[in-house]
Amino acid sequence: MSALTPDQRPAPVQVRLGLASRLSLALTGAAALVFATAFYYNYQESRQYILNSTRETITGLSSAIISDLGAILKDSSDVADKLAKGIESGMNEAGLRKAAETAVLDCSYCNGATLIFDAGGDTGSPVERRILRCQYYRSTLSWQVVCDSTVAPMDVDAMTTPEMEGWHTTPTILPDRDQAVAIYTKPVYRSENGISIRIGAVSTELPLRYLQTAVANLRIFQKGYVFILSNTGQYLANPDPEAVLSESLLDQAHQNPELIEISKRMRRGETDFVALHALHSEQPVRLYFMPLSGTAWSVGIVFADEELFAEFKNLAREVLWIGVVGLLLLALLTTLIVRRFTRPLLVLTEKSVAIAHGDLDVVIPTWSTQDEVGILTRSFADMRQALRQQLDILANTRAAQARIENELKIARTIQISFLPRDPALLAAQGGLNVATWFQPAREVGGDLFHCFWLADGRLFLSIGDVAGKGVPAALMMGVTVTLIKGMAAATADPDRLLERVNRELCAINEEMLFVTFFAAVLNPQTGELRFSNAGHNPPLIRRRNGNAEFMVIPPGLPLGIDPSCRYTSAGAHLDSGDILLLYTDGVTEAMNSADACFEPHRLLAVSRTSARINPRQWVDEVVAAVAAYVGTAEQSDDLTLLAVARTSSMIEPTAE
Repeated sequence: MSALTPDQRPAPVQVRLGLASRLSLALTGAAALVFATAFYYNYQESRQYILNSTRETITGLSSAIISDLGAILKDSSDVADKLAKGIESGMNEAGLRKAAETAVLDCSYCNGATLIFDAGGDTGSPVERRILRCQYYRSTLSWQVVCDSTVAPMDVDAMTTPEMEGWHTTPTILPDRDQAVAIYTKPVYRSENGISIRIGAVSTELPLRYLQTAVANLRIFQKGYVFILSNTGQYLANPDPEAVLSESLLDQAHQNPELIEISKRMRRGETDFVALHALHSEQPVRLYFMPLSGTAWSVGIVFADEELFAEFKNLAREVLWIGVVGLLLLALLTTLIVRRFTRPLLVLTEKSVAIAHGDLDVVIPTWSTQDEVGILTRSFADMRQALRQQLDILANTRAAQARIENELKIARTIQISFLPRDPALLAAQGGLNVATWFQPAREVGGDLFHCFWLADGRLFLSIGDVAGKGVPAALMMGVTVTLIKGMAAATADPDRLLERVNRELCAINEEMLFVTFFAAVLNPQTGELRFSNAGHNPPLIRRRNGNAEFMVIPPGLPLGIDPSCRYTSAGAHLDSGDILLLYTDGVTEAMNSADACFEPHRLLAVSRTSARINPRQWVDEVVAAVAAYVGTAEQSDDLTLLAVARTSSMIEPTAE
């Protein structure tokens, strides 16, 4: 096969997204998916771990805060407890004054003490009792002591109700000193006739500024803070001093509905760690709240998620950037590595395109490795060599086939030369009308027919079919035609002629071929027909009135089988206008796509018509009927017909 010129060579392969790129993208994508999954899982788990750790830390911190606040409260409540015991023990007024002054002076956070009790003595009134009221409080520069003894109505039960015991739910703003204080009340009892009777109470004052200072010194991260909430929802301590006793959590809950439920839970004394949004922004914050023991108050610790997760988010961003850079490096390295290993595939792709365009001289590079790429490269080179050899064989085969086809065309021309050139013109000399049809199944075939004038003025008619198709049948057909034409001049009787031809064919028939043959002699003047048969199909006679029937013919073996075979002859008569049709089994055995034969009865049905037709029309109708029946199926056998009819005009024939 000749090499391609530079103009004929294919253009270089343009790959839009090659195997290396797709493999790199796939591997990088898979790695990115794994990294993203691991990063997301680690992020969520770490975030939850930080929350759990923070909760534990805040729980411990809250215990310390409660302890510190409890110490402040206890410092004030201890003063009330000590003075209450002094009253119950019967300490006189002077002693109580001294004890109260000493207790308040020694207290770090208590701002004052008030003693209210029944000092005894009959006033003559069942309603009024003698009351001793002493107040000790710190003024701006010095201690102020107010102590008086009065006679006034006194409802001790109302003064010392359970609601007034311990730390009061609602702190008080003292108008004379303009400060907010928390009140702690301790009831005083006296035993009369074995029964404890409440006779008064001792109250101590704790300025809320001490609680405010205590929580203000507590820092949770940078912006976190601590607040104290009363049972009514008022702030007792808040980073904003203006909010103390002037605002409540419920007031702010109108701006943030999340706080409504949280406020209720804090006032119920619950403990929890919740997430919510900041009051004046949408930033998420965390709130840990718990009750302040010994009071009906609640302590809240607030800090922002931004601060809680600041370091964690910075670390997560660093990990993410490291992952992104790592994926980019992985993509680069993967691309380089994959391209290195797939470079032979790209070369093979270009070579395969060249081979597909017919360039079998393209050089396949060698690949020494024993991996799949090396094996593919060597196999591709072997395939190219084998393809080249096969194409050479195919070219030689096509050349040989062309020679054979040319020889078959020559053989077809030679075969046709054995048949009459113009049987219609030949028969017309004796007043006969002849029509023929010859269609081999291949380039050459085994069917034969002949007609020629004998010396006595009769027309010799014959038709035959050599067993098989192709060149052997065509050669046998040529021999048979030659013998028939050569011996008919000396032996005009059909039966004697078949016997002589049979002996000659048997003598040379080494391939064991045989020929079915029908021979007849027609007198155009009288219409007398003498014939003999050697295993051929019975002819058809169509009378002038349109009736058609098969002829009754004598039996006989095909020619070329038995040299001692004897043949007999028979006779028939053709009137003017009658037509004789000779045909081969290619007509009755023509098969359609269902492998069903045309059969003699269909031939007879086509032949029976009321219209007056000539031999040419009859032959054409039979051929058309066979073609319609066969359809698209391949022609299975040679197709040959010979029809002859007597006419009224008679011309003296010329013997060949």
